[in-house]
Amino acid sequence: MQIKLIGIWVVRALLLGAFLALTLYVFDWLLIRRQSATLLARPGWLIWMTAMYISAFALRAWAWRTYLQRRVSFADCMHGLFYSLFLNHILPIKVGDAVRIGYIATRQAITWDEAAHSVVVLRLLDMLVLGAIAATGMLALGLALSTAFFWFFLAASVAGCGAVYMWLRTKPYAFWEKHLRLLQSGLAGSGGILVIGTTFVSWLLEAWVVVGVIRAINLELSFVQGVWANSMTIAGQVFHFTPGGVGTYESVMSFTLAALGIRFQDAYIVALLSHGFKFAFSYVVGAYVLLRVPISFHQICDWIGKKKNRNE
Repeated sequence: MQIKLIGIWVVRALLLGAFLALTLYVFDWLLIRRQSATLLARPGWLIWMTAMYISAFALRAWAWRTYLQRRVSFADCMHGLFYSLFLNHILPIKVGDAVRIGYIATRQAITWDEAAHSVVVLRLLDMLVLGAIAATGMLALGLALSTAFFWFFLAASVAGCGAVYMWLRTKPYAFWEKHLRLLQSGLAGSGGILVIGTTFVSWLLEAWVVVGVIRAINLELSFVQGVWANSMTIAGQVFHFTPGGVGTYESVMSFTLAALGIRFQDAYIVALLSHGFKFAFSYVVGAYVLLRVPISFHQICDWIGKKKNRNE
């Protein structure tokens, strides 16, 4: 596990270093201000991006509810996702999933173990979908940098799978039996197809945030290329260690868009604007859930501690 942590922090340092280098060499305040004004002057694109982003979360909430055999409401699933998004954008560590688990586990029909299981499975499904899109894009788009991206993605995938395997092998047979049963019931039949399908479509919809920014500031990029760029960027967020993944998001997206033929200065601005949009969205929905379904700071700390203790 020590080697894994060292590897993760090496990648984090490289991504942060890339972000600082980009900021040093391509940051242009006047150009950023001008492009920001251009985006704000295109309310049609902002409304479309917001609608697509909300729709992406609605599909994930639907998939989550379906996986839990519809024992919780759609609204509860949306609120859990919004809390997770909000906290991941205000705290330097990723604790959103712990709160998402704790929030849904307060529903009478769901236990903590079932909630944790569902969040882990759907997170893994997210990564599988993003990985499949990223790998397909490398082949289909014929990128000059595809080899480097491929080996980076492969190394990260192997490290992640190895960590999961090392953790799972410490669990007793009863643990495996219970979670395999939950997995089978969650993904069986038409419900499983719905969970996988809606998860896939949700990531297509989220890509409109990137594509919308690019179209609004008059750059050229196809929707398919935007889906690939968004998938690569979100997959890179597994190395998140700052509020909202600041630095890692901008680094991965800038290099990904540059691989698609957009000059680095423009790619950097697209990364800043799309990430800024997501930050603004997370704060708005965070304010909404805090007013609509408030939870206490004590509850949040309790859920984070409970998740940590269960993982040890």
